[in-house]
Amino acid sequence: MESSYTAPFAQAYNQRWTGFVTLVGPKLRTLYEQVCSRGERSVLDVCCGTGQLALHFLQAGYVVTGLDNSEPMLAHARINCASFVSSGEMSFVQADAADFSLSSRFGFAVSTFDALNHLSGIDTLLSCFSCVHQCLLLGGLFAFDLNTVMGLRRWNNVTVEDAPDAMVINRGMYDEDKRQGRIKISGFVRQELGNWLRFDETFVENAWPVREVTTALLEVGFSAVYQARAADLTVPLADPESEPRVFFVARV
Repeated sequence: MESSYTAPFAQAYNQRWTGFVTLVGPKLRTLYEQVCSRGERSVLDVCCGTGQLALHFLQAGYVVTGLDNSEPMLAHARINCASFVSSGEMSFVQADAADFSLSSRFGFAVSTFDALNHLSGIDTLLSCFSCVHQCLLLGGLFAFDLNTVMGLRRWNNVTVEDAPDAMVINRGMYDEDKRQGRIKISGFVRQELGNWLRFDETFVENAWPVREVTTALLEVGFSAVYQARAADLTVPLADPESEPRVFFVARV
């Protein structure tokens, strides 16, 4: 099952944790437009969160469907993309990333900010890949990032952010035997009227060897897979296991 976040955390996320998708959005669009230049401008955003990545593609003239299991996240996404929802260029679906079916077909599927690390195991990840593959047009592309084992090992710490508009405490632990990270995020964020919103969220991320993930993608029907850094998604990595985070790029 994909994580389903609470309303307070969704609001805090919408205020504090959208920088990554804003950064990688242009990189993903450049990748797609270089690799798939035939003009198909439809995107499926899996685990779309509060909609910032979808908004990037919408503003570039794409039609987007966002899928997420958290209704509180989707509520913010609908507000963030309101004008495109009204025009019919944006639609949202509440569904589990490992168990969904859509009638539309897309040229590009994306999932960002290690969302798929939240899936419970390699079988669940494979189910997600199968669902995505069935939604893509022939020649379509699927790009997503995962924390690697190295990346999750860095979770063994406590960090505190003390800012004028927020106080955030991250408590992370990594289980080497399970290749699993657990993190509790708690704190307060200042609201527009000056009051403070309290949130607490605990979630688990799983890491899999790059080879296992690649095998799962090929098993469900993707024809070619490589790994890359976010900085340049067109350049395959020689040693992806040495990276804390990698993007997988898979083609139908």
